[in-house]
Amino acid sequence: MFNIGAFFKDMFPPVETIQPMDAWTAAKKGKIVLIDVREAREIAASGKCKGALNVPMSMIRQKAGSGAEPFAPSNTFALYCANGARSLMAARTMKKLGYENVYNLGTFRDWVGAGLPVEK
Repeated sequence: MFNIGAFFKDMFPPVETIQPMDAWTAAKKGKIVLIDVREAREIAASGKCKGALNVPMSMIRQKAGSGAEPFAPSNTFALYCANGARSLMAARTMKKLGYENVYNLGTFRDWVGAGLPVEK
């Protein structure tokens, strides 16, 4: 029998959010990988969270699918973008690939608004 709830859970796995300060605290301790899923031109215009890797949304499946560092499945990840939509989609993609510890950090504006460090 078809279970619509299970279907949607598989298609759209739930992704927890993480607050900018919590992500920064974990990143400083090497306990979380920050990933900016915006395009390079967006980062060039505004900067990025200090220490974040730039992996555009279009490359998440390929990079995460490789399992190569820093995309080891045992790592914890916090993804962000300009408005939170791409980071949510990227986090769901990673969940579908079997990653368990993936969080949506939301937006770069949230990070900046929290007074956290930015780099160009």
